[in-house]
Amino acid sequence: MLPIGLSAPPRLHRPWMTAVLSLLCVAVYVRVALLRHAARALYCTDLTESPEALRRASDTVQLFVCQYGAIPDDIHEGRHLVTLLTALFVHASWFHLVSNLLFFVAFAPRVEEDLGSLGLLGLFVLSGVVGGVAHVLVAPNLVSPAIGASGAVAGVMGAHLLLARGATVRVLIGPVPMRLPSRFVIGLWALLQAAYTAWSLSRAEYPGGTSYEVHAVGFAVGLLVVTVWRRLRRSSDLVMAP
Repeated sequence: MLPIGLSAPPRLHRPWMTAVLSLLCVAVYVRVALLRHAARALYCTDLTESPEALRRASDTVQLFVCQYGAIPDDIHEGRHLVTLLTALFVHASWFHLVSNLLFFVAFAPRVEEDLGSLGLLGLFVLSGVVGGVAHVLVAPNLVSPAIGASGAVAGVMGAHLLLARGATVRVLIGPVPMRLPSRFVIGLWALLQAAYTAWSLSRAEYPGGTSYEVHAVGFAVGLLVVTVWRRLRRSSDLVMAP
């Protein structure tokens, strides 16, 4: 079920931050697409174990992902913490990029109208980084890099759930387009992420692949940010009232 339209289109504010973040993800993907493919090394450390290995790996997709993706083992040891941020903009496949952008573009404009452009940027970064930290806590010894804006997009969806309760969104279910309540679409998605997260945490060994805990935690951050924002607004209104 993929969104193919806007949910609660903005009325007054032009969603320029939504456009900037989307274009940044696209630009990084184009950069990755222009890199050469090479025989995959088993671990990122294999690419830098010697000057010769680093030379062979230069300008390859894998080295780019290893440099800018968030590797839990490194972050757990206090190394390369900035990759919690850079990893948000790296996507290694077109489907990964497009699916994230469809959800982001569908729900971010309304969030940007309510929270403001800087508010959307802060929510995007905070949800993505906190989701990345959750991934590190769940699998601290994992040596494969995590990439993608999924946690950040999940935060935007959580915020939208509280900000636009009566909205609807056009989605594609298989080949059939349908218009459904945004709360239903987001709620169903959130329930699935929570179920998948519980399943992955119940396993003796981290299953790899999609990091569902990133989605669940990012979504929770979005809910929390809007809840706090509303309370601060109410407090401000009470202070300013005569």
